[in-house]
Amino acid sequence: MRLALLSPVHGQSIDHIARQLENYRTFLDPFELRHYLHISLESSPVLGDQLLAFAEREQHSIVLTQRSRPTWRPCTAHALSELIKTVLADAATSDAVLIHTDTDLLFSEAAAQQIKRHRIGCGDKPFRGRDGRWKWTAKANADPRIQTLVRELLDGDASALRIGRVCGAFMPWTVFKTFGVIYNHYFDNTYLEEHPRRHWPVTEIAIPTILRYLEGPNSPFQPPLIKAPKNKQVSRALIKRSLRREDCFGLKKLSRASNLKALQYLETLQQNAKAAR
Repeated sequence: MRLALLSPVHGQSIDHIARQLENYRTFLDPFELRHYLHISLESSPVLGDQLLAFAEREQHSIVLTQRSRPTWRPCTAHALSELIKTVLADAATSDAVLIHTDTDLLFSEAAAQQIKRHRIGCGDKPFRGRDGRWKWTAKANADPRIQTLVRELLDGDASALRIGRVCGAFMPWTVFKTFGVIYNHYFDNTYLEEHPRRHWPVTEIAIPTILRYLEGPNSPFQPPLIKAPKNKQVSRALIKRSLRREDCFGLKKLSRASNLKALQYLETLQQNAKAAR
């Protein structure tokens, strides 16, 4: 089976991306992987060439978007727009699509089985526009694109908006094709580039809402593959605890973890997974 992986990349070095490519190769076996990468406008100008050279040397299949756009730490909406265009224009097709970021690493081979066994993996909770607990609520409510999506796609019913984490979100290729067209119809524009102070994590509402619209109200959603640690420090103990969870197959921020023991433990898990084949 073929899996397309969409990722926004940001940085001055390929080290964390190289680690991720090897990690996904191990834990998403036996999928045939094709990585689509958007390199942010703020990244090193040689990052793309370095990644292509690494991929050729290590036999990874990667495709870079032709256009680089700015990304902010919580907002990769522009990157997803360019990635969607690149995937849909590619002659190669896939069986499923996985959306992630460049700091996510997996630690369980069950991740591949989760994608095979389930149709959709994505956060999926009602977005409550008056809930002040989410710090981005005001900006989400003020975003004219969300207002247009509600009016045109959801027949004016703002209660149909969904919200959830999307690192490690997955879907079948047949769903992605329609999802991508809808997403870019509403969000491939210059709104954030013209108003950078209004940025917010658009994808955390856009992706769950569009998928729920396409799948209908009764279709079961699995959680995304990746969990976010409550703090920035990813430890060996946290990986072990996460391994015991049936709905967690990887962690965000792990690729750049400062805890060397955590990365060493992850490397051990990868070596064990390879040896077991």
